[in-house]
Amino acid sequence: MSVRPAAELGDAPEVPLVIIGAGACGLTAALAAHDDGAAPLLLERDSTPSGSTALSSGMIPAAGTRWQRAARVDDEPARMAADIQRKARGEAEPALVDAVCAEAAPCLEWLADTHGVPLSLVEGFRYPGHGCLRMHAPPTRTGAELEGALLQAAERAGIDLITGAHVTALFAGADGRVHGLKLTRPDASTEHIGCEAMVLACNGYGGNPEMVHRYLPEMA
Repeated sequence: MSVRPAAELGDAPEVPLVIIGAGACGLTAALAAHDDGAAPLLLERDSTPSGSTALSSGMIPAAGTRWQRAARVDDEPARMAADIQRKARGEAEPALVDAVCAEAAPCLEWLADTHGVPLSLVEGFRYPGHGCLRMHAPPTRTGAELEGALLQAAERAGIDLITGAHVTALFAGADGRVHGLKLTRPDASTEHIGCEAMVLACNGYGGNPEMVHRYLPEMA
């Protein structure tokens, strides 16, 4: 994905918020934006949203949830943050770790209560590196079911989703603010879309050797 000058965007149609990637991250972001009164547009490269979410076990760690309390699991965000930092050898950004750990439980309960995503505590299995039972997942313990439940929630909410939309360029101003994007369709046709805000939810940078070498040299 390249970054081009904003002037090249032209007079493209504009949406308030565009989210690139319709996996668990992008779908959750879209539901949150919708609940806050925004009208998000979801763009997915593949013909059917799946990505790494559908390939996973669908397990999400969270501390202090009602499911833990029902199972008499004593846990709190600070303990989860400490476990993550211990597993990451203290190399994780503390502010990000603390924020994720603080918001994980409210997020899962909101997904369950507001959007009908079926979640429960995974018992009988303690995920490596975590000091107690804190993994939550849908009944089949599969990422495919989690992805499907989030897609159904987005459909019920009337969130616009365009598949087969490969974002190949972003248009940004001199200050770095992104003003829009270019997407390519399977038939090689292209179009530009402007936006007031953008969320990148298209996974990490594992497929970018340069970034892996820069940020994870031990893996390069």
